[in-house]
Amino acid sequence: MKISIKTFGLILIVIMSSSCNSKGQPDNFDYGHVENGNYQNDYFDFKIKLPIDWIVQSKEQTENLANTGKKLVAGDDENMQAVIKASEINTANLLAVFQYELGSAVEYNPNIMIVAESVKNAPGIKNGSDYLFQARRMIQQGQFKYDYLSEKFDKEKINESDFYKMDARLNYMGLEIKQIYYSTVLKGFSFNVIISYISDEQKEILLESINSMIFKK
Repeated sequence: MKISIKTFGLILIVIMSSSCNSKGQPDNFDYGHVENGNYQNDYFDFKIKLPIDWIVQSKEQTENLANTGKKLVAGDDENMQAVIKASEINTANLLAVFQYELGSAVEYNPNIMIVAESVKNAPGIKNGSDYLFQARRMIQQGQFKYDYLSEKFDKEKINESDFYKMDARLNYMGLEIKQIYYSTVLKGFSFNVIISYISDEQKEILLESINSMIFKK
């Protein structure tokens, strides 16, 4: 299966790219909304400032990309297909934002993705480091092989909230695609923010958004 390099960053999310489903989510669960350049989520009491003029994907667009990602990652591996299918009832894609419209004539389309996954049935996952350990194992089992995945997950405090992060790199079609996974655990969910980019300039824009993340106390 061939896929455009312009959308590849989102597809690489792997374990975090299952389609959302209402099962396993509280009745008051909120997928959030974008208002005045900020993504807000009332269930998680979370807010992040998005880069100016970036393109927010609709729920349908995000689901289509996630479904493509599942097929791409699993390939013909029936065990991997089953694992990803099983995760659908616990995972919600909350936000996907790209710098450019999909299909634009650009070398690469940097993006931000926010995904929540229920960990109520995984008592061993107590923080973002525990979740990233499991996510790393899943990524390594996928058919796309990363050139680098952090073995150690550094803690980073962002506006008084503790996140753990994992760095990742992959060469694809002549480009070195870079990602940073930020993960924390709250309200029975692993809450994950993933950024994808190829240049320092793109990274700087993305980190400005990351540093605006805040959970209300």
